[in-house]
Amino acid sequence: MTSKIVNDIARSLPEDMLSEILKHAASNSAADFVNARLSCKAFRAASNYDQIFQNVSMEKLNFVPWRRSEKVLQKRCEAAQNAEALYRKGMMDCFSLRESEFGLHCLKKAAEKGHVEAIYTYGIILICFGGELREQGLRIISSLDLTNSSKRRTRIVTSCRLKTENFLSNMWVYAALTEPTRISRSCDGDIRERPNRSCTSSEGQAWEASKNVGYCCDPCFWDGEATLFCSLLRKYLIN
Repeated sequence: MTSKIVNDIARSLPEDMLSEILKHAASNSAADFVNARLSCKAFRAASNYDQIFQNVSMEKLNFVPWRRSEKVLQKRCEAAQNAEALYRKGMMDCFSLRESEFGLHCLKKAAEKGHVEAIYTYGIILICFGGELREQGLRIISSLDLTNSSKRRTRIVTSCRLKTENFLSNMWVYAALTEPTRISRSCDGDIRERPNRSCTSSEGQAWEASKNVGYCCDPCFWDGEATLFCSLLRKYLIN
């Protein structure tokens, strides 16, 4: 099929359909998006709409973009305030590029959009800072609303932990966090079964949500979770 025929067909489609096609192409791979964009003028024009990149699913894209096409797509998604792109940018800035101010800004924006892993990460970072920021971190992370169901808590925390490790294992980690110094003493629950060992390569050990995480109060749980997060950072830290 010649480019003229492709262009004629594309021009006959409504803009929202062109946008949807480009969104699915970008969600599949950066190469598919580039190829679709270059296929005709109609797609090139449609690719300038920010709403395409706001809703692109980045699940199939590498956590750390290495190819030029991936970097371009990542930046377009960031500019469009795509929550996943902001989360990834925040992780890179905080732990690889040592630009924590910019990184925290991106994580905060992603968290405000309801991005679960961003809420988890941003909240834990603030908890590690201590003081008033710790209290702010606890408030932010409480928006995950995990208090009423231990199964929900286990599922969400496990998902966040696995994604965090997958991300860190794919980038150069040059910055770590200091474990929180204040541990809540008001909890009467039994937290002995909650994982508190240093992280190992086995995801089934320390870095997996305990089946008994519902037996302690929120401050206790998130102090322990922040400690585990710090251990994971040290595991991948490049000295």
